[in-house]
Order: sequence, then C-alpha cells, then structure tokens
Amino acid sequence: MRVLILADAQFAKHERALIERVVVGLTVEGIEAQLILPRDRGLSAFRVGLLGEPIWYADRGLLITRKIRAAQIARSITERYGDATRPVDIVHVMGGGAWGMGLELSRLLGAGLALEVWRAGLAGHAANLNLEEEDRAIFLVPERSFEDNLRKSMKQARVRHVPWGAHVPEQPVPVFREDKLISIVLMGSGRQQDHCVAAYTGIAEAIASRSDIMLFANQELVERAGLWARVKKDKLQDRFTVIDRSEDRRDLLLRCDMLVYPETLHEERTLLLDAMGAGLVVITGNDEKIQPLNEESGVIVVSRAVADDWSEQVRTVIRSRDHAMECAARVREYIRTHRRSGLHIEALSDAYTDLVGLEQDRESE
Repeated sequence: MRVLILADAQFAKHERALIERVVVGLTVEGIEAQLILPRDRGLSAFRVGLLGEPIWYADRGLLITRKIRAAQIARSITERYGDATRPVDIVHVMGGGAWGMGLELSRLLGAGLALEVWRAGLAGHAANLNLEEEDRAIFLVPERSFEDNLRKSMKQARVRHVPWGAHVPEQPVPVFREDKLISIVLMGSGRQQDHCVAAYTGIAEAIASRSDIMLFANQELVERAGLWARVKKDKLQDRFTVIDRSEDRRDLLLRCDMLVYPETLHEERTLLLDAMGAGLVVITGNDEKIQPLNEESGVIVVSRAVADDWSEQVRTVIRSRDHAMECAARVREYIRTHRRSGLHIEALSDAYTDLVGLEQDRESE
C-alpha cells in the first residue's frame, strides 16, 4: 500500500512530531508513505529522518488554479512511481487548509481520501467539500466528540475513530527533583487571550515568593496574549524565557516539570499528550471535547478562566513534591495504557485497509 501524507502549513508547523511518527510508523507496518508539504519558509528544513525529502507544492493561488496545482503534484507522483493506473492508494490530508487540494489530488490519482479532523471546528468545513458519490472519503477523528459535530454537518459521512498517540519513554522525566530549579511551561496559541492571561497571572502569583522556579512560554502565545508587558510589570524577566519555534524544541520542553495548557479550543495537540507520556505534571483548561482531559487521567483541570483558580492549582503542586509525583505518574500511565503512538498507527492502518476495501468492493460489484 502507498499513501500520500498531504499537510497544510499550519498543521505541519504545529504537529511536526505527529507527521514524523505517522510516516515512520507506517513504514514499519509495511506501508509506503510519501510526505507532501507546501512551499513555506518555515518548513524548508522539514525532513523525516532517512525517509527522504518531501514533495513540495504550491498552496497559495486562486481557487480556480487549484486543479492545475493539484495536477502538478500528480505529475510528480507519477514520475516518481511510474505510469501505473493507480500509483497511490490513499491521500491522507492533515490540516483543513489542504482538504480541497487533497480532494482534487485523490480524484486525479484515483485514490481514496482520508481527512484528518484534528479540531471540532472542521465539521462545518467538511460540509463545504461537496464530496461526490464516487469519492472514497473517510473522516478520521481523534476524539469521539468530534464525530458528533460531523454527523450534524454530514449525516452520511464515513467516520473512523483514530485516536492520536504519544511517545512514552522507558523512563519518566525526573520531575521536581530536589537538586534543581522547578520549570513550568505555559503553552498555547494565544487565540483565547483571556484564558492565557488568566493562566499566566495565576502562575505569576503562585511563584512570586519563590526564587527556585523558571517559567517558559511559546512565542506565539506571548505575542498574541500580550504577555511581555505583564512579565516586565511583575519583574519576572530574569525567570521568564520565550521559546521561538517551539515545535523544533519539543524535546527541551518535555524535560521541564509542569505543562500549563489553558486554552479550550477543542483541538487535539500531541504536545499535550507527549507531556503526559513523559510524566510531566499537566494542568489544563476545561475542554470537554478532549477525552484525556475528562477521564481519570491525572490531568489537573481548571474549570474557570480565573487567575485565582490557576494560582491555587499551581501552588498546590509546587508545595508538595509527593502530590506532583503522584499526578505525573498517573498521566504517564494513562498514556501508556490508552494513547501510545503504536496504538495510533495500528488504528490508522486498519482505517486505510477498510478504505482500500471500499474500492475493491466497488470493482467486484
């Protein structure tokens, strides 16, 4: 089986780890995966280990030129794999910005179409695709709650539950060690400014009297939520570090002690799952559509976007190393049991097999 992994720029920048795991994991399963990425300056260094360079495509242009741009990709594919009637079996699209391109490409190549619904808001976008009866398309949802949104938008949609997974290292991160500073990571997109400001303010209050705690935050959140002025006002410059291109520094972030993720945008993020798998203490906003935040997973959930609530939870953790270690162990065990990356690849492979089976059933009729 041969699969094209087509991503838009936003998804590729924020979920590089997921894309790499999928390409490598499918290869281990005997499925050939070719990555296709937009020509974007922020993605120019994107490589997937020893699996070669992506095929690059033009993601900008008038809607009426999309077929032309898709044809350019199709020519690259046929040149690479020969003039077979069907050079690829499936086009798997990651990122709503590439759904239209993926649909055109699947039609040109006669391939099945798998559309990743990584956030609940993509349900409305799905209805605007204008899928035809001949299109062999399935929607992959990492959370069952996303399926409900899709069913309301497209009652006849083929939907498959394929939960994302995380890497679980053999040994957990040694969090809250007595011989080192405590490090807290504040992560998010900054789009929910009130949530991000409340979380930062709560953290700042909780660590104000402590000199042994460092605070990190990704640049996107700092800029959108306007945090730097607040950092200077709180005189935390010496203990506050802004992380640019945080996806490229994921390994660094996962060596910290605590991840604070305040936004409730109904989006799946592997950074959150990876932090749990690594054994960090994880404190999040109350996102009812993300299953790992609504089970007995060990995640500490803050119900209101209020600074005092965030401060209370952070204080509780940093005051008790035993409590911190207990929470960290629980989130790690939850991921190990329910959300390992291997389980994701298995579910994805099964979905691909069923999608290819749709065409075989049609041909046999």
